[in-house]
Amino acid sequence: MFDSKMLTSFVIKSSLSKYSNIKIGGNATYLLAPQSVSDLSSIVKEAKTQNLEIVPVGGGSNILFGNVGNRVIILDAYLPKIFQVDKKVVTVSSNIKISSFIDKTMQHGLGGLEFISGIPAHIGGAIHMNAGAFEKCIFDYLLWVEYVNLKGEIIKIDHNDLEFGYRTTSLQDFIVRAAFKLDKKTKKQISADREDIISKRFKRHPYDYPSLGSTFKNPVGMFAGQLIEECGLKGLQIGDAQISEKHANFIINKGNASFSDVTKLIQIVQETVTKQKDIELELEIKVIN
Repeated sequence: MFDSKMLTSFVIKSSLSKYSNIKIGGNATYLLAPQSVSDLSSIVKEAKTQNLEIVPVGGGSNILFGNVGNRVIILDAYLPKIFQVDKKVVTVSSNIKISSFIDKTMQHGLGGLEFISGIPAHIGGAIHMNAGAFEKCIFDYLLWVEYVNLKGEIIKIDHNDLEFGYRTTSLQDFIVRAAFKLDKKTKKQISADREDIISKRFKRHPYDYPSLGSTFKNPVGMFAGQLIEECGLKGLQIGDAQISEKHANFIINKGNASFSDVTKLIQIVQETVTKQKDIELELEIKVIN
């Protein structure tokens, strides 16, 4: 158990459902909201001393919370927000929303990341999972990342020293800042490109109910949603959780879906696709349980 009085002021009494886009989650013993990088470092050091696992939470766009036990859930929302521009290089704190980042860079005539428009994530989360779409990924523009490691140390690492792939990176620590080299573009072009991307998302994806976006990664040369649909699972519902009738790679919360409802659907999908297609679907979302 935490016994440090220093940590008391960081505890938030709130349901985790508030911090996940699918609106599922109960209470956490250690839901913490540091207000500075120094606070964050101290929390991480204390957690390590107590051998407790740390879970960074930004926009909650891809996290499904179950019973988190004694995990230390750390929110980035209360950390200082940073946004600095030097020619075509933008330095930004991890807790700025993607939508806000694109708005701000557009005012400086800088663009390039419009392809992730409409993703309700923070910059830190987008880096962690190497967010991407339309044959582009965020690492195409990344210069460096600053993070707090499990010893509480603040580390700055160059893009070239990081490993990354399809929806994955070697970063497992708490990102606090990053720098991107963007493209010179007119505000009109950035706005048009962003609206085009968002329009495409709304046509393809179910935004009328809470979800975590794509549930499974696309196998090489295939689409997870198409495989799930071909297996006859589109529209399958357990409790208030449903495999979306609009896009089969989305699991939506139609009201009061539980963690169990969603995980049962995930299991059915994986078992059915493996049986019918001989393909093992890998989760894109992060399940904390």
